[in-house]
Amino acid sequence: MEPSKIAALFVFLVLLPCWALYYTRSGIKSVEGYVFGGRALGPVASAFTAATAATSAGLFVGGAGMAYQYGWGGGTWQIGAAFGVFITWFIVAPKIREVSHKVKAITTPELFVKRYGSNHFYPIVAVWIVIFTVPMLVVQMRSAALTIESYLGLPYVWSLVLFSTVLVIFSSLGGRSAIAYLDTVQGMIMIICVTVAIIVGLKAVGGISGIDHLLVQQNPSMTSFFGEMPRSLWYNLAFVYLFGLFSSPHIIPAFYGMKDARTARLAFPIGVVISLYWTFAAVLIGLVPRALGIGIETPDKAFAAFITHVAPEIVGMLLVFCLLAAVFTTLDALLMAAGSSIVHDIIGRIKGQNFTESEELRYSKIATVVIGLLALILSGMQMPLITILNAFGFGAFVIVIGVPMILALFWDKANREAAYFCTTLGPIIYILWRTYLVKITGLGELPGTLLVVLTVSVICSLVKPANNELYFQEYRKTYFNKVGA
Repeated sequence: MEPSKIAALFVFLVLLPCWALYYTRSGIKSVEGYVFGGRALGPVASAFTAATAATSAGLFVGGAGMAYQYGWGGGTWQIGAAFGVFITWFIVAPKIREVSHKVKAITTPELFVKRYGSNHFYPIVAVWIVIFTVPMLVVQMRSAALTIESYLGLPYVWSLVLFSTVLVIFSSLGGRSAIAYLDTVQGMIMIICVTVAIIVGLKAVGGISGIDHLLVQQNPSMTSFFGEMPRSLWYNLAFVYLFGLFSSPHIIPAFYGMKDARTARLAFPIGVVISLYWTFAAVLIGLVPRALGIGIETPDKAFAAFITHVAPEIVGMLLVFCLLAAVFTTLDALLMAAGSSIVHDIIGRIKGQNFTESEELRYSKIATVVIGLLALILSGMQMPLITILNAFGFGAFVIVIGVPMILALFWDKANREAAYFCTTLGPIIYILWRTYLVKITGLGELPGTLLVVLTVSVICSLVKPANNELYFQEYRKTYFNKVGA
């Protein structure tokens, strides 16, 4: 092992997290401070926290792999992500901040409880959050361990244990404030790294026109809009990332934590620009080795091929840390989301009475550790294409959280029966569609399931409008007849 690489990894995995823990030590004395930074995050921290939580191995490994496999067709589905980023920051995030502040919601299940007037949403939504979060954790942990293994030559198991241990300790001790500050620093590192990668990649192939010229020589379809990518997969991924940003329980707390409406407005351009920039970089990193004719065993190794065959050694080292930063910032947010839901929304309701501040803090930290250890154990599994598995979890959250969230925020008629359908039968339909109906209908599991749940939700809400129900009248009277935050 080279001393310079070990030193760089030490700075990344030890010094930076320790700095974030020390700098934010005063912000973890309350549940609100621990779960989402005490609703005091500024525009830069809010934008980077949300953007880095959404940017993971699913983009830099899986997204690059899709571009390598299908050419431009493997990158054009990211148009869905581009529109999703814009819609989220311009429309949805400010509304989530406003409503969550007024109803004093700590978690997404709690926001549903207060909007739809039923405590049943606590365990229902929280259980799905845990179920679909764990596979996403496993994918990210495997990506980090494989990266460290190839970078340092450390065996996979020890790489996994090293990375996971640092991650779990940091996430459980630091809470949302530490995560926000570390995500901001690591996000800036990612910007520097991908900027260098873009310059190196374009130089290697002679610019965008050079990529097209080289791809056409291999297969003319590689430069077409869809290429040879299956349409059902293209549309499914586009829909997943169109709605995924405001549907994911590990990203939503970044919106809860925004200080005020001005913060939401200022975070909008920052979040949009950095998310689109990272997306372009990931697609380019996949296209360059394909254009150069570099052969790899599986598309998911396109990122590694760029590092070893295209980038100079120092640039390769920067990209390794870019990937690790992307994974770390997603994992810490996922762990926090799962841990807080288990304690606040499941155990707290079974207990039958509210925890004290100190109890909830203590149990949230324990739950974060337990979820992290479970994901560590499961990380020995073999995984298919990372983007597909990651997108499956993202898509499930669109059904369970995204649809009832949008209905709750923007449509007074949306009733609890519609929300029950989305959060109980919705994910089951999603799984069945993925298993049996994709081949039959030619429609991906998310577009297909969305057609069903949206149709049923609209019909239910029109037949029995929530604004005629007592629970909705109480909700409006209690929270929205006052001067908001």
